[in-house]
Amino acid sequence: MEKKDNSPHLGYKTNFLGTTLPLPKIGKTSLAPRITGSGSEIQYTHFSVFVNKERRLPAMTALNIKGEAYTKITREGNEPWDFSDQIKAEFQINNKFYGNDDNTFDRGHLVRRVDPCWGDIDVATRAENETFRWVNCTPQHKKLNQRGGAWFQLEQHVMENGVKNKLSDICVFSGPVLNPKDKVFIRPYQKKDVQIPAVFWKVIVWKKSNGKLNAVGFIMDQMEWVKHKLKDPLVPLAGRKKLTGLPDDYFENLKFNDNKTYQVRIPDIERATGIKFEWTNVQFPFKGVTPKAIAVTPLKEVYTFDVYLKTKIKLAAIKTKSITPQKISSALKAKGHTALSKPQIKYSLNNGYGGVLKQYDLTNVSL
Repeated sequence: MEKKDNSPHLGYKTNFLGTTLPLPKIGKTSLAPRITGSGSEIQYTHFSVFVNKERRLPAMTALNIKGEAYTKITREGNEPWDFSDQIKAEFQINNKFYGNDDNTFDRGHLVRRVDPCWGDIDVATRAENETFRWVNCTPQHKKLNQRGGAWFQLEQHVMENGVKNKLSDICVFSGPVLNPKDKVFIRPYQKKDVQIPAVFWKVIVWKKSNGKLNAVGFIMDQMEWVKHKLKDPLVPLAGRKKLTGLPDDYFENLKFNDNKTYQVRIPDIERATGIKFEWTNVQFPFKGVTPKAIAVTPLKEVYTFDVYLKTKIKLAAIKTKSITPQKISSALKAKGHTALSKPQIKYSLNNGYGGVLKQYDLTNVSL
């Protein structure tokens, strides 16, 4: 079990963006309670987690990302996963499941290992270590977890484009859609079926140059990659306990089997999850009733995000008319920067550091 810590950096901060942004409201009766104290908020360095006690999976994570420090890597290596000591172990799924899953799933971070790594070296290192808790883990196919294209780059895209010529701080809320109709893995864990989420959601909030908060929402479906390892449960789902405040059939009637990431309205995520984003001081720029697929163009040359973005900002400062990825690459070469090699990119992805890379150019995103 991990050591207890009363650090002032613990947990999601509602005033992180300079304007109050409360935690979304999530059904309390469905959440695993803290062992000590009150409530269900599991607090770590720069992020919080809420766990669904029946599914034994995170229902939502809430994260503060400092844009200027986003690409800081504190160290390399594979930290061991561990239980959280803030809720009972019975509400957590550990490696006895992931180590017996026919190599189907990655141990998928909801809060990725680099996302909370900002602040001084001790704080950033602790933040990275604390992402390796089973309460922050969901069964994700590697194509979603490691090579997800738009899904993997959305936070960067908002920081890069959300505020003109500025690296934006952001708050990120994410989780699986814990649909009571989700199918189960072909083998039980601790004599109980494990229902596998098909859909994942993400909401990103930032402050625009005019001081207003904006929020955008996205979903991605992994069913096509994992359905061959799933089955209907022995106990019919209709006979199971109905979970309070969880989804209707909104996403069930849409087919996201093209391995793309879609932008959706925040109310659509509310309908699917039962989580309420009751933010009266936040604007929602995407109004489309129909989900919109994000266009993803792989860059021919990959650089770390901070180097790429600083170059883009400098080009904007000299009023370059059209700042294309090609112009940025040319500027980087002129400064003597070398694009990352394929082995370097592969290493970064395999070790959870893909969040520091600028791999794709995203378009068709409403900000």
